[in-house]
Amino acid sequence: MAKTSRDARRHIRAISEFFAAGKAVTEAAVNDFIGTYKKRKFLKQSLRRLIEKGLVEKKNNKFVPTLAGIRFFRSNIERSLKPKNWDGKWYLLSFDVPVKLNVKRDYLRRVLKSYDFYPLQKSVWVGPNKFGDDLWEFVVQKELNKYCRVMVVSVLEGDEDLKKYFKIGF
Repeated sequence: MAKTSRDARRHIRAISEFFAAGKAVTEAAVNDFIGTYKKRKFLKQSLRRLIEKGLVEKKNNKFVPTLAGIRFFRSNIERSLKPKNWDGKWYLLSFDVPVKLNVKRDYLRRVLKSYDFYPLQKSVWVGPNKFGDDLWEFVVQKELNKYCRVMVVSVLEGDEDLKKYFKIGF
């Protein structure tokens, strides 16, 4: 990977940490934040690209992450915080959402995918990382918690494909 690609990822990670809370941030605060970095020009360029992609909006001298932006920033942080040494446990979310809530069910699947979970079945998703508080807050906010069960599994037969997918032990 080229040095510039690594730098760009580093800049996005830094911005992700700044916007992950999902709150509006004043332009002055953003400028102060950017001022703490040596390569300000590239960080500003990354911010401009995030605005162009619709992940951040500029309104009334404030930067506001969009819903897609919040998911992007949080999943970016989750990816960067992935443990290098897997603890050997799988984290599963199983759900049985009624048909009348199809829209919420489909949205839940998209969110799980954005958090790097993998579908074992249509309503059973697995990942090597613990559930973040923000993911569970989403489930509660959408009133899906009564349909969901979280499990921590030490043994999952036939998990070789999952280990390849998540690049664990390779």
